[in-house]
Amino acid sequence: MSIDIARAGSNMRTSNLEFARLSSATSLYTPPSKSISPIPSTDPTIILICQWMGASPRSRSLNAAYHKYHTLYPSARLLTLRSLPEYFMTTSTASRLAGFEPVISAIDSEPNPRVLVHLFSNGGALTFTDVCTVYRRQTRKMFPMRALILDSAPGQPTAQQGWAAMSIGLPKGLLWYPSAALIWAVLGASVIGKSVFGISGLVYKTAGLLNDGTLVDRRAKRLYVYSEGDQLVGWTDVERHVEEFREGGGGVKVLKEAESPHVQHMILDAERYWMNVQDLWRSTISSE
Repeated sequence: MSIDIARAGSNMRTSNLEFARLSSATSLYTPPSKSISPIPSTDPTIILICQWMGASPRSRSLNAAYHKYHTLYPSARLLTLRSLPEYFMTTSTASRLAGFEPVISAIDSEPNPRVLVHLFSNGGALTFTDVCTVYRRQTRKMFPMRALILDSAPGQPTAQQGWAAMSIGLPKGLLWYPSAALIWAVLGASVIGKSVFGISGLVYKTAGLLNDGTLVDRRAKRLYVYSEGDQLVGWTDVERHVEEFREGGGGVKVLKEAESPHVQHMILDAERYWMNVQDLWRSTISSE
């Protein structure tokens, strides 16, 4: 699928970087040609950032990620993908996947892309597995990443945790009530489906897909960042997922915090956070 970036839609400026809108869910930052020096062979050429559900463009964590990646790897393009609450409630799978088709053109525009993926929370995990699904359907190949960072993910939330996550972006006023009712209906159906019929909801399926070696390349190195202070994604859920990946022979690092809240780890412990990110990427180069 070919994308004309100049015609793809209005642009988004954030963290002093201007992103071209490729679809309702996908935006791309390309460094100005006059500022691009030859890309070091040890740097990523594309960084895919999968946002948490309902993330605000003004989010401190999100803009910190854009700024830091642009500082560390100034020649890399940044692809950022939105995760909307309706993805977990009313949007069909086909509609979700269609929003991420521009990622294929962005990746395949390079002959040998070096891709680093950074996902946040269960929303970012869903987005990433959707990208992998679209890429495999279109190219018959697995998504070509070298490293995967999982920040505050994946979790298997209780109904209360699900409500806390999904209610963040609810509209004000009278629209709050039907929106809240819809969320609780979805959460209730998920709980009943899992406990009574053994049917896994979207969040549970996504966690499984992340460790599915037929969809997600297990050769890519991983870094899990999580916290005992996270009230939305349980640290035991993350550690269980880490062990499942290790049992399958995957290379993995972990950064466990004690008190930082959900998707706030890079803000409260920035130096250690980014040191681990750089170490992860360097390990992909040294293993070549």
